[in-house]
Formats: sequence, structure tokens, C-alpha cells
Amino acid sequence: MQRLFFAALLALALACGTACSAHKDAAASAEGELSAPAAQVASAAPVDDGEDYGGLDDYDDFNEEDAALQNDPLEGWNRFWFHVNDWFLQYVVKPLHKGYAFIVPEKIRSGISNFAHNVAFPVRMANSLLQGEFAQAGVEFDRSLVNFMVSLGFADVASQSRPLYAYHPETENFDYTLGVWGVPDGPYFIIPFLGPSTVRGAVGETGDGFMKPQNYALDWEVSLAASTFFSFNNADSLYKAYDQITESALEPYVALRNAYLSMRRHQMLNMTLSSTAQDKVPEVEEQ
Repeated sequence: MQRLFFAALLALALACGTACSAHKDAAASAEGELSAPAAQVASAAPVDDGEDYGGLDDYDDFNEEDAALQNDPLEGWNRFWFHVNDWFLQYVVKPLHKGYAFIVPEKIRSGISNFAHNVAFPVRMANSLLQGEFAQAGVEFDRSLVNFMVSLGFADVASQSRPLYAYHPETENFDYTLGVWGVPDGPYFIIPFLGPSTVRGAVGETGDGFMKPQNYALDWEVSLAASTFFSFNNADSLYKAYDQITESALEPYVALRNAYLSMRRHQMLNMTLSSTAQDKVPEVEEQ
């Protein structure tokens, strides 16, 4: 059921994008007329009148990278689910999590986070193998084994010792695996009740779901409930970052989209550079 749910979401997203294309084409000319004056304003030299406008002059720094972030062919779908997710986060998740955090001490919540990370090690190890990172897969297995043997997975004991091989858990997901295989990122895509992503990121989430061993060892209701609880346990990091981006934004949807795509671009670049530098380490040591 969970797999069919994710597949249906992806199919619906593509259908929505196709249905919205005619509307987008009809509005393209109007947007062009509006964007021309905006571009002239953005390119004009700022006038210093001696007054402080609270940093709003930073919006004059518009470049080609910013323009690329505005490529949003699935905007109809994305805006609808942005408002649904916003309501769900502000009026359901946030109040419930604040009450949960008041009752459950931070140390216990941290232990649950460590357990959720450790129990998902088969997914990370499988992705390392799919990427050809066999040493990384070995490090993942060793770290998880130590954490389970010492603390049943409720502590990150392995992080207290320096590994012999660099550890990069942020690359051990099917989204990054698809990138290694040459699959393009695709347009911006908001996953219902999960948040911003891209089409490749959404497919990656589905792929990681197929790799979770608990989906095969437990009933799907139990597995879904456990995954939901693990995500809810860390919800404060989600809504704090979300509020920081959207609260003071003139257009919250655009602010979230641009912030996410910019963060994702830099994250993917850093992971690629880190992986490249890691491959060169043995050569440096041999010299």
C-alpha cells in the first residue's frame, strides 16, 4: 500500500504538470510583460538616500542563478500542496510536537533519533553499494554494528572514534545514487505532507522506502507508524528552519522554493567535491 501511494503521487504530479501547461503558456506573455519592468528595476543601480530599509536592498542582487531557480513547471501542483503542508505544519505538527517536547526530555528524543538513524543503516549501505562505494558501505556496517552492540542503537558511540575511512551518510540515499547514475534532478516538486523536493528526490524517497527492511519484516501499518513517529520526533528542526525562511518573506512559496533549490544545489556540489577529494587521498598518501 505504501509503495502504491508513492507511485500514485508521482503519476498525479506528472498529470498535474501536463494539465497546467496550457494555463502556463497562456500566462507566459503576461508574465513576460511583468518581468521586463522588474528586470529593469533589478538591474538599475541602487540609489543611496541615507535610509535603512531593513536589508530590503539585498533583493537587488538578482543574477542568472536566481533566474534558474524560477523554473517551476509544476507550480500549480506545488502551490496547492504548499498551502496544505503549511496548514498541516502550523496547526497540527507544531502544536503537537511542542507538547511532545514538553513531556519527553531532550535526551530521550536524541536517543530516539539515534535509533532511527541506526536502524536505517541497510538503506544507506545498499545505496553505497549501488554507487560503487564499497569502503563506505563497510564503514556504514561497522558503525551501525558498534552502535547496536554498545547501546542497542540509542547512541552514536561510533562517532567518538575517528574512522579510518571518511564517513559521508548524506550521500547514502537513492536520490544521490540516481545522480551518480546520471539521472537529472528534474523540476521542483513538493511531496504531500513531506515537503519540498525535486522529481528525482521524490523518486529517491520511493526507492529508499523499498529498501527499508522493516517494510518486509513488519506489517505495513506498523512500519508506516514507526516511520511517521521517527519523523515527528525530529519535527522541531523542520518547522524552525521553515519558519525562519517563510515568516518574513514577501512571497513564502517563492522563498521556500528558492531556498530549498539553492541549498540542494550547494549540497550536491559539496558532496561531489568531497567524494572527488576522497578519491584523491590515497594518491596523496602514496606520494
